[in-house]
Amino acid sequence: MMSSTAVTTAENRRIDSWKEIAAFFGRDERTVKRWEKERGLPVHRLPGERGGVFAWSHELVAWLNSSASANGKAETAALPEPAPAAPQPAPGEFVSAEPKRRTLFWLSASAIAVILVAAAGGFLVLRHRSHTGSASRGDHPSGAPAPAHHVPDSEAQQFYLKGRYYWSRRTEGSLRQAIDAFTQAVVHDSDYAQAYAGLAECYDLMPEFSSMPRSEAFPRAMAAARKAVRLDDSLGEAHRALGFALFYWEWKVPAALAEYQRAIALDPRDEEAHHWYATSLLSLGRFQEARVEIDKAQQLEPASRSILCDQALIHFSVGETTPVIEKLREIEQAEPDFVSAPRYLARIAFSQRDYRTFIAQSKRLADISGDKRLLALVTAAQRGLNKSGERGMLDAMRNVQQKEFDSGQASGFELARTCARLGRKQEAVAALRRAVAAHDYDVMGISANVDFDSLRGDPAFEDLVRQIAARIDRT
Repeated sequence: MMSSTAVTTAENRRIDSWKEIAAFFGRDERTVKRWEKERGLPVHRLPGERGGVFAWSHELVAWLNSSASANGKAETAALPEPAPAAPQPAPGEFVSAEPKRRTLFWLSASAIAVILVAAAGGFLVLRHRSHTGSASRGDHPSGAPAPAHHVPDSEAQQFYLKGRYYWSRRTEGSLRQAIDAFTQAVVHDSDYAQAYAGLAECYDLMPEFSSMPRSEAFPRAMAAARKAVRLDDSLGEAHRALGFALFYWEWKVPAALAEYQRAIALDPRDEEAHHWYATSLLSLGRFQEARVEIDKAQQLEPASRSILCDQALIHFSVGETTPVIEKLREIEQAEPDFVSAPRYLARIAFSQRDYRTFIAQSKRLADISGDKRLLALVTAAQRGLNKSGERGMLDAMRNVQQKEFDSGQASGFELARTCARLGRKQEAVAALRRAVAAHDYDVMGISANVDFDSLRGDPAFEDLVRQIAARIDRT
């Protein structure tokens, strides 16, 4: 039975042709044409073009919800087998962000909402393939044989493996391709817990590596991760994905850390569980513990550029400087498309008051990521530095950040950091309070962040630190 749960998507996209509309639902063209005649499927015709049609994703999703509510089991019985999956991009191919996208991207941008309704507890009208067998990474930590996992459909497994490749690249384009692949895996096999976990981990990373807002990404991550856990509680990937979203979105720190620990207990050689556990400990200011975990992750997967960059940042936090900067510069040269190295080099340079390096690395980050807002900030900072030195740079940055903050485009954390450096304590604390309200996880570590040293001892700042500590100690 279709779920009657309401579905929304962040982007309303035009879907051209009967073929693509059919692919949206995973059905054949004959079926969707019948739905238009008999059930009012919202399809529009192009004037002057014989047979040309298009649809809007929001209208299709709204029709699906109303159709599910009105038809119930009868709708399920009427649905034929899914149409063949849309073709996938070749490795390394970027799926354009322009309006005329391939059928594959329509699935991730529009039908993904339907997938996530299923993750949240509804039902997908998809063909189920029930298999049993073992697909675990090894024996259970207790020494007993690993529990049997669902054996996925062979096509679904190929999509899953492709998704893991793209996910590991950690760029906006590759994460979108990974979402496409994991979504296709779920369409082919809706009992595939690992595919749901992969989908969750993509959304976990989207706020860091793309322009997708946290308020859109993390609820999707939570829904997919919880679905994965329900399908297979012994799957470490599901627990680490859930832990990430619990930590960075809901701030349920004890529960999140317990999920990471559960993932590690299930598979002590899971480098990503150690990695994400380490970065969460870093956010809490527990630097030595974070160092132990990130070093384990690096030993397990020495080729991961993401782990190497986060390892460098954590080592900087425990007092290492020169070797950390050298390592990040090496990664930057070897991986010129990766945002983490210039982001961390800029952060380190700002903390050291090396403003020319801060500006250079921030500009590089803006160029790589295509972040126009960051580029505007960097341009203003450069003018201010050239004109009036440090004070001029900080004043120029504050003006830009204040406008973004007032318009709701920024949480307030970066503004607070600049105000703290300028000695504008009251403004800094006010901006930090807004950042807390916006769920900006960067505020978790302000008690140990050297950028806020000027606020130490300020009653309002210390009270805010206590409030944050009390909040993140809750389960």
